[in-house]
Amino acid sequence: MIANLARELEEIYTTCGTRRYGLETISQMQHALQAANLAETAGEPPAMIVAALLHDVGHLIGTPDENLAAEGIDDRHECLGAAWLLPRLGESVSAPVRRHVSAKRYLCTTEAAYRDSLAPDSIVSLKLQGGPMNDEECAAFEALPFAKDAIRLRRLDEAAKDPHATTPPFAYFLRYLPQARIGRRECETFAQSGLVVLRDFFSADETAGLNRHSRTMGAAAHEQLAAANQAGISPARQALPNAAALIAVPEATNDAQICRFEYLQGACAEFRAFVARRVAPVIEALAGEAFIPFKDKENEKHPGGGGFGAHQDYTAYQAFGPRYNITAMLTIDPATRANGCLEFARAWRERVQATWVGRRVEGHPLLRSNAGGANHGDIAADIEAALEWDAVETGPADLVLFDSFVPHRSAPNRSCSSRRAMFLTFNAAREGDWYERYYAEKRAHFDDPKFHVSTPTAHAM
Repeated sequence: MIANLARELEEIYTTCGTRRYGLETISQMQHALQAANLAETAGEPPAMIVAALLHDVGHLIGTPDENLAAEGIDDRHECLGAAWLLPRLGESVSAPVRRHVSAKRYLCTTEAAYRDSLAPDSIVSLKLQGGPMNDEECAAFEALPFAKDAIRLRRLDEAAKDPHATTPPFAYFLRYLPQARIGRRECETFAQSGLVVLRDFFSADETAGLNRHSRTMGAAAHEQLAAANQAGISPARQALPNAAALIAVPEATNDAQICRFEYLQGACAEFRAFVARRVAPVIEALAGEAFIPFKDKENEKHPGGGGFGAHQDYTAYQAFGPRYNITAMLTIDPATRANGCLEFARAWRERVQATWVGRRVEGHPLLRSNAGGANHGDIAADIEAALEWDAVETGPADLVLFDSFVPHRSAPNRSCSSRRAMFLTFNAAREGDWYERYYAEKRAHFDDPKFHVSTPTAHAM
């Protein structure tokens, strides 16, 4: 849990951060705060800010000696720290930490000015760490994942030695912990493809909590649907009376089986708080600005449940104000090819042809799609066939983030087990708060096709 990690880090740096930083006239805490402050000032993503803050944590969780290098000992603090950070914050933080010492050796070979600027204690430790790299070592380092991140971290490390610098307190930088899985690589990937998959993002306790929320809200939605069917009330009428209740949507081929239910954050304050704490900050880190809830749902794809046609989410949202949305998928049951996991179009922006584009929305291509009928909102069949599709299998610990323009689809559930997944959609805060407006409109016009884009649900065609 992020809260537990924050407390653990506070204790480590409060108790051990007073140690002297090498031969400098600053403490380990001052060095960490300066590095993080420099990273934030430079506009680095959250992962780099956290890596800068914690890059020397290996010194603090290892031996208490303040300057082993002077005694001729290399404490391998980068490896110790990276191994400690990896299960807690992931590779975007741990990998640059693991390689920031190698980055010093690399820069000493490739930049004479850098080598000449090293402080005395850095020169001593350099000899223990292997000295400047040879050409073969440099080439191998350049090929490593996160090598560029490690180099940027190294520069921050060297600049964070000012005894007169003022910085925010340690707790200030801990606010980046929920976003720490987002580094430059994730930002670039998302900007290019509109899709990022964060593996093992949620803890076991968090996945258990999400499963509990799913079961509780799912049971309520099933009760609503059963009561409506027993009373002979249509889903449209059933959704209207209680503005605080979930909205249950049945399968088109079976009005007794839930296809999805919506208004999750509106109906459950505890779930809403969890989303604000764990999901919204990650979206903000990817987008570079604050995002707030726009709509949400849980798809319940039971055995035999229908698939979702190839579509872009913006087709369903264009009647509302926001011009760009980001959706977080929370996997409740393992999503596999057999039970209809999501499939995303691979490298789709590079493949788009002019004849495919119906129009562009602030530079984003909106592909030609069906208007009306059973396949309302589906991307035109010739375009779907020309795209290449990747099935993304996920487990309950994974977090999938995708924007409202990346084409995606899913197959029917051909397995014997259910596949539940929550989809939480956000819009930029600067475009206004649409959550209650969206659901007021949906309750009033439940059968409107704009609420049934590429779904196995019935609507007014």
